[in-house]
Amino acid sequence: MKVFQPGLSQLSKTLISIRGPDATKFLNGLLTTRLLPNIVKKKQHTISANEAKHSQLESVIDPVTNYGLIHEDIYDPDDNIYVTREGVNSMILNSKGRVVTDLFLYCDPFHNFQGQFDAEMKEPRYLMEVDTGQVSKLMMMLKLHKLSARVDIKPQSSLSSYYYYNDSVEFDVWLEDEVQARYFRSADPVNALQSANSFIANQVVFSGDFASRVLGFAVDNRIPNFGFKFVTSGAIKTSKDGRIEEDVFSSEFLDRFGVGSVVPESNVINRRFANGVFEAGDAPSGESLLPFECNLDYTNGLSLDKGCYVGQELTIRTFNNGIIRKRIYPVQFFNLDQGTVDAIRQAQVDNDDDAEIAFRETTALDQVASASLTRLEMTPLVEDESKEGNEQEEAKATATVTATSPFASSSKPVRKRKSSSGKVLAVRGDTGLCLLNMAEVDKSPFFKIDIPSFEGKTTVGARAIVPDWWPE
Repeated sequence: MKVFQPGLSQLSKTLISIRGPDATKFLNGLLTTRLLPNIVKKKQHTISANEAKHSQLESVIDPVTNYGLIHEDIYDPDDNIYVTREGVNSMILNSKGRVVTDLFLYCDPFHNFQGQFDAEMKEPRYLMEVDTGQVSKLMMMLKLHKLSARVDIKPQSSLSSYYYYNDSVEFDVWLEDEVQARYFRSADPVNALQSANSFIANQVVFSGDFASRVLGFAVDNRIPNFGFKFVTSGAIKTSKDGRIEEDVFSSEFLDRFGVGSVVPESNVINRRFANGVFEAGDAPSGESLLPFECNLDYTNGLSLDKGCYVGQELTIRTFNNGIIRKRIYPVQFFNLDQGTVDAIRQAQVDNDDDAEIAFRETTALDQVASASLTRLEMTPLVEDESKEGNEQEEAKATATVTATSPFASSSKPVRKRKSSSGKVLAVRGDTGLCLLNMAEVDKSPFFKIDIPSFEGKTTVGARAIVPDWWPE
């Protein structure tokens, strides 16, 4: 994982409040993560073999109360399920199983220390954090599915969302051992609320004066211990140069990690791109993606045991069949010359590491070149020579049949178009996020992209990176 300087950033996200007696059931029918303790079972293959392990959840969770959220990880060998007050990563799909938006869902409020939120705790309440560009489409979908459900759905412009990240080993250990293991590993709603209250009372992150403004909190486990997010009532006061002008963080947290100012959101986005964390707002408008292409299963955003939700049938069938052909990879773009192509071709023939050496000697693209890459198709930098030979033999055979058959057309045989290995979805400087065929990446991580122009096409290189946080 690439290391960035620590920082706190305000996110340009929109928060939607969803509350009411039916809020939990309503959201459970839309989200890829599980909110209800029971399993709605209509087809045997849609529920995993572990479904009976957590049947006791029904006895401790009442879905018409503000119980918190269910947390699970489909790659956890122990198949643990926790009930906590921290937010969870999720997605909403359409009826065809395509991604509408990704999101973070928070229970509202996060805590009830000293009874500060007694009124809010009387019914299920959630805050949905989504990309601002997705709000209009999402609100239409939510209202369409609401029907007679007793829920109130409203965007909340007065709320703000923040993200803190720190790539140090100390922060990673602290977030795992002193935060998650201690405060967010509860098995029932009562202990979950008590742990959240203790988290606030002990001033693990926030100062006592700021606690009443913290409405949502989540550890970002899209990558393990990637950072933490929190929702506040109103924006944090800062000076013109970004310095924080109020007591947001506790003295203990500041002594360990120090937060002096708010950094631009671009820092957070660049860090996501470098580490291969895709968000739906990164893709070009109108792009149609599947949840597994977006690595939802890798980023703790999918439940296999929850039963029915919009888009569920294709998603679970794909997982059970194990047929996932494409995923979004982080890539690094570079200027391409014939020497680099020759070095990589020879390295692939010799099966050695010279390809990486050749890549390290390349130069990064400038902003003008990288800005024109979005939506362009990608093909292998070095074509498979055996494949090319087969295509040539096929063309010769076609030509022979055409010449000898009295029923064939006299026109030249049409040359097959080379198939694409993937396409560029988003670009940030010389890094990007690209949807690529996994089999092609396994053969070679190096690709080329032809940029059309009036002066003739320009070809640039791209190296796909398999993130070290992906499950093996």
